Amino acid sequence: MPLYQYTALTREGTLMQGEGEFETPEELYHALQREGLTLVNYNIKREVSLPFLKKRVKRKEIAEFLHQLAFMLKSGIPLITALEDLEREIKNPVLKREVNKIKYSLTRGETFRSALERTGLFPPVVLSLIQIGEESGTLDRTVEEASQHLYRIEEIVSQTKRALIYPIFVLLAMTGALSFWIFYVLPKLMQTFKEMGVKLPLPTIILMKFVNFMLSIKFYLPIFVILSIIITVFLYRHPKTQVPFEKFLLKIPILGRVKRLNFLAFFFEHFALLLSAGIDLLRLLKLMQESFHRIYHKNIVKTIETSILAGESLANSMKKEKIFRSLDIRMVSVGETTGRLEEQMKMLSQFYYTEVQNLVDTLNKILEPVVLAIAGIIFLVIIIALIGPVYELISQIGKSY
Repeated sequence: MPLYQYTALTREGTLMQGEGEFETPEELYHALQREGLTLVNYNIKREVSLPFLKKRVKRKEIAEFLHQLAFMLKSGIPLITALEDLEREIKNPVLKREVNKIKYSLTRGETFRSALERTGLFPPVVLSLIQIGEESGTLDRTVEEASQHLYRIEEIVSQTKRALIYPIFVLLAMTGALSFWIFYVLPKLMQTFKEMGVKLPLPTIILMKFVNFMLSIKFYLPIFVILSIIITVFLYRHPKTQVPFEKFLLKIPILGRVKRLNFLAFFFEHFALLLSAGIDLLRLLKLMQESFHRIYHKNIVKTIETSILAGESLANSMKKEKIFRSLDIRMVSVGETTGRLEEQMKMLSQFYYTEVQNLVDTLNKILEPVVLAIAGIIFLVIIIALIGPVYELISQIGKSY
């Protein structure tokens, strides 16, 4: 829809400016009329849209918007009035524009859920909660639940990123330091030993051959690194290779644990929230499939859904997927048997939420000594290989005097 910039006259006789997306000028006129405004003039705003330059709306911004909206609804402020007040406070121009669209969709008689769905910003889980709130008359409560859900998801994602960023940063730092020694420091030292005619021991000869080999392929290394990154991204994103690649990543010691905990935290967080909202099991699983982005994770939920449709219990369905631990299956089984499945899911959700947080702290404590040990061993090997020739070189210089 085209974006209209307009000037309107209020009931008090003052002019106000605004913008919004409308199908036709007539739609703009009637939308303003419903708000007690009179259209003075308008123009269609032309925009050059470049996807890579387009400002995005972060999950945290959506969570904050929903939290503020829930607070205003609890205070008894009508929905459209609350949206108007929030629109004036929003800093992100994309979110501001979408809230404007939501407001005008409501004035046209659409439900709040369908108005939110039009924006494409809100995940299926949030839309379902909003729909339940509209139908049950508890919109303020479900909007707040959706807000807290997004806050927790954002925290899980940020904690997971922190857990992965530290090892990657350390690996890059070590690679940079080692590259500096191999391609700059050691070649000069080796050349000096050669010119001085220093007798080289076996460790130094091995190191020299390794350095010469690395120098001979130094122009191919960037190409190799770039190709490796391209192949990895392709395997990770292509539908046919995504699932086996995800399973492979789960087997890597540190990365696998991070990814497993991340999925389990997401799975039980979504499950507990939707179950507490009163959504039936099959509808719940459909929404979870839509919420996950990775095909491997969608397949896990799909397998559980298929098993339940075949008459199996939730616990037995989960047994077919190795990503779940025996603790998870036992707690779900107890929940199904005692009728306390919602409570058990909330406990598992909190458990894995805490596990992700603990993993970040633990990784920092474990990796630091490991990295220092590896770096120490590497440079110890280099020093051992260099100490003999350096001692021999000093001896020759001493004899010359």
